Amino acid sequence: ALVADSEELEQLFRPRGRALTGSLRVDLPSRLARRQVAPALPAFLALHPGIDVNLGSSDRLVDLLHEGIDCALRVGELQASSLVARPLGVFRLINCASPAYLARHGVPMQPGDLLQHQVVCYASQSGGRASRWEWQEDGQTQALAMPARVSVNNVETYIACCLAGLGLIQIPAFDVREHLEAGELVEVLPDWLAAPMPVQLVYPHQRYLSHRVRVFGDWLAEVLAPCLGAARQ
Repeated sequence: ALVADSEELEQLFRPRGRALTGSLRVDLPSRLARRQVAPALPAFLALHPGIDVNLGSSDRLVDLLHEGIDCALRVGELQASSLVARPLGVFRLINCASPAYLARHGVPMQPGDLLQHQVVCYASQSGGRASRWEWQEDGQTQALAMPARVSVNNVETYIACCLAGLGLIQIPAFDVREHLEAGELVEVLPDWLAAPMPVQLVYPHQRYLSHRVRVFGDWLAEVLAPCLGAARQ
């Protein structure tokens, strides 16, 4: 902590416009890291040639302080903690299934039809959505415990199981756009959607917010903007 403080104080007193230097440890959900951030990372490194990035990607809830991570992207409601959160927006969720699954089980037209269906259960370790099926009705969140023969803890596997016809899923719309356009997945129950999931950049509370974290957060917000809706007030 003392080293980090001294490095940040040095950055504060450097002449304005002087290039930032140092390392930055970041943790992101695995699918976002692979599909959105890694392809755009060369542009960030070109803008800041003095910054080295250690990019961790997992679907678990990392401990920033104990693991020495400067900032992390969190999807879903945050648990109470001492971390500082910067809201970036929300992911709009949709419901979908494969054509093969719908051919076997029928197309649900309203929430009551869900009693005849099954889901792929997503049991995230990062404080994500609960495994129950959710939807908004008259401004209230409704939830239903549904049967699932398969449970996963990784978004890539979650989508793969849906493509294999193993059940319904609730997923951010941008994550399955290509599958929907190709006809590999079909949206269902478009009028009964779960509440959007907040997306936030979190970092430990410090006396001085690292310039490296600030510029990375600004850049990350731009990279994710096409996938995000406006943050909830």
